[in-house]
Amino acid sequence: MAKKELFGPKIDATTMTAIQELASAWIFKRSVQDNVKFTSPESIVKDKTTYNELLNIWKGASKGKVKNNQQAELSISEGDWIDNFYKQNKKLLVEVSGTKFTVFTRGSTAGYMSDWYDQSDTFMDWISKYVSKEFKISKKDNWNPADVWLIKDEKKRRKELEDAMSGTITSKSDGVVSANLNQFNDIFREWFVKKQVMGISLKKVSGGEAKWKEVNVTNEFFKNIEAIEMKYKGSKCKFGPGVVTESQAERGRRKLKLPTKKGAFSLETQETMVSLEDIANKKSYEIQIKANDNSKFDNLKYEPKEKSSSAARLGKATGSYVDDLVKFYGIKNWKRKWQDYPQNKSEFTEREQNKYLGMIRELKADGVDIGDLTPEEAVINIRETFGQTNQPQTANSKLMQLTWLYNLLSLSTKNRNKFLTDIIYLAEKAGKRYGAYGKIY
Repeated sequence: MAKKELFGPKIDATTMTAIQELASAWIFKRSVQDNVKFTSPESIVKDKTTYNELLNIWKGASKGKVKNNQQAELSISEGDWIDNFYKQNKKLLVEVSGTKFTVFTRGSTAGYMSDWYDQSDTFMDWISKYVSKEFKISKKDNWNPADVWLIKDEKKRRKELEDAMSGTITSKSDGVVSANLNQFNDIFREWFVKKQVMGISLKKVSGGEAKWKEVNVTNEFFKNIEAIEMKYKGSKCKFGPGVVTESQAERGRRKLKLPTKKGAFSLETQETMVSLEDIANKKSYEIQIKANDNSKFDNLKYEPKEKSSSAARLGKATGSYVDDLVKFYGIKNWKRKWQDYPQNKSEFTEREQNKYLGMIRELKADGVDIGDLTPEEAVINIRETFGQTNQPQTANSKLMQLTWLYNLLSLSTKNRNKFLTDIIYLAEKAGKRYGAYGKIY
């Protein structure tokens, strides 16, 4: 029998993430600190204190989308969130058994108020400001992707960190910043091992049971990732013709502030896929390369994923760090800004067409899947895509991806494999430049 549609309120992804993280922190608190025994997903619902607060979280943190308990219950049911929270908590208890955490927190969450959650100065907000100021890391997730924090005696931990870092050299040279960051990360690793501060990255549990992975915690972990070198297996950068629906075309035109005009030609895909394999650990990965926002001109993002039904998403590789890799491996012909590539049909001159035609020919000869067409036809499709009023950003991004892939395959086999391996670990935030965290997935 088909599952009944519930039609809960529509909540955007960013807001839903905040709700989910806050709810997870609440369940963790109830279980770890308040010693409430959850024996099944149903037991979460039956515990009135726990469930009523979940409803309050949905109402308070939804930015007005959830107006009452009924709507909250519909949203919870549609997302199968109770089952997810139960599985997350069951796995967490195995890892933190016997630990008396006093704070369970994410960042401040607009609209939500509760006695158990102090919004005035959360640990997440405090540490985000710290890494931005001291280490030039603009986004906290570029240092540590933890979504929630479990803390034992937060006031004491903050003082310990401030005291330890007060004697460091305050110069903002790259070398000094790097050295201070290493010391900073050592403190968080020690805290994690002692279960004094534990950052937890949360992924929705899709399988029967949640899994747990510790990242950047032990010296053994660092030795393992340093020893692993994945191998390039192939790539896809398709240029075949594609079709967009009229509604998609219109949305694109509105986003680009272009006049209404019919046009439904595009490219077959808006992405490039690179495959690699970790032979030693019998794991395969794909790196998706595409624009940060497909509906407008934008720079590229790099999102690897393990090719396994039970694998957790790895996250995005920080663009500036990928640029650092480009420099490190001696790639000189790559430009990361979309403004450096043709943006319309007139800029895609015959000279430009011939330049990219040469690249496509070489990629095809190297075994890259460009689609069921010739390199000459690929260039024609790019040109025609530039000619569509709603699609020039797609052609622009494809030229960026093409150039990036061309430079990748120009590297030696050894450097190519190392480069791609580094991207995997950048995405997972694995390595000594990153903070310690646990992942529940």
